[in-house]
Amino acid sequence: MKDNKKNKAEAAAKAEEKKARAAADPAPEGETPEEAPEESNNITITREKLEELNAYVKAAEQKRDEYLAMAQRVQADFDNYRKRNASLRTEVADDAVRDAVKEVLPALDNLERALEAAKAAGEEGSLYKGVEMTLRGFEEALKKLGMERVEAAPGTAFDPEKHNAVMMTEADEEHPEGTIIECFQTGFAVRGKVVRYAMVRVAN
Repeated sequence: MKDNKKNKAEAAAKAEEKKARAAADPAPEGETPEEAPEESNNITITREKLEELNAYVKAAEQKRDEYLAMAQRVQADFDNYRKRNASLRTEVADDAVRDAVKEVLPALDNLERALEAAKAAGEEGSLYKGVEMTLRGFEEALKKLGMERVEAAPGTAFDPEKHNAVMMTEADEEHPEGTIIECFQTGFAVRGKVVRYAMVRVAN
């Protein structure tokens, strides 16, 4: 009995000594101490929280669409402004050219009258040819600026947008109603707009 008690006491002492050494000494190389169990990373979201997040995302998307639409409107307005500005500059330039051409039309008329008078007098020599060349060069320069004559030959249909009827003559078989019988003064248009109406006699 005494020996058994002694043996148990010795065994208990050795066990305590082993535990003390294990606590004091680090784990041998290659061995890993027993790790504590990892905590779970799962997050629980309630239905109310999920609905709140969905509402937040929906509101953010709506704001994004509003800002995108606003940016598109601004871009469209800027494009329209740029087009209007370009169109305005072109119209201002065209009006300036029309005004300039209109101012020199009397000189063109005088050259034509001089040729008609010289031809009627039978003077078609070098002076006549010189005036004719001047007239043609003058007219070619004006054509480059966009000038063109208004059609007003006899038989042409009268157009109040291009012609100014200064005389009326009763229509007949040779001159149907609404047609031009005679042109007294040539009309001109510059870049699609009439700067001087043709003065005509019309069958009525």
